[in-house]
Amino acid sequence: MCEDLLKVILSRCSIRLFKQDSIPDQLILKILECGVRAPNAGGSEPWYFIVVKDESLRREIHKLLLEAHRLYATSVLKEPLPPEKVSKWVQRIVGGMYLAPVYIAVYADFRRSTHNVQYSEVEKVYIIQSVSAAIENIILAAHALGLGSVWLGVPLLMKDRFDELLKPPEGCELQAIIALGYPSEQPRVRPRRSIDEVVKII
Repeated sequence: MCEDLLKVILSRCSIRLFKQDSIPDQLILKILECGVRAPNAGGSEPWYFIVVKDESLRREIHKLLLEAHRLYATSVLKEPLPPEKVSKWVQRIVGGMYLAPVYIAVYADFRRSTHNVQYSEVEKVYIIQSVSAAIENIILAAHALGLGSVWLGVPLLMKDRFDELLKPPEGCELQAIIALGYPSEQPRVRPRRSIDEVVKII
């Protein structure tokens, strides 16, 4: 069993092209169940998820993802991408990249603060770390169940616009959107920097 888990971790990769086949609710709920099993600071479980299956909403999210990626490529990076590269990226998104049958919007829930005010910044870090662990569980569970996913951070550049669509509870802050679906591209595991480069044992 542990070896199977290692295979899932080592073979997972981001999927950006999805079949538009629907995903059974029980599969989505199983994936989210894995998400909420993530370690979380102080047992606070500081997450809130909005699952988007409605086609019109998905199309609106996809349009916003296009805007967010264009903003990222042209204004956010210290060295903006060349116009021709941005144009190709935009064309790929218009052509269906990131269009998924399900989106999971992941929010950090700040409504149940447990720390004294002088430690509020530390508590915020704890909450975001806990939510990030849940996201990792979700994308690993999706891969183990034969689905593809991609963790999208660019929505953070346009939180208000996404919130207008998704209408989260007050006190919840968007951390990511996960695009989820059956892959329509061949998964390709990208190389990582060597362990020697990023590890110090003392």
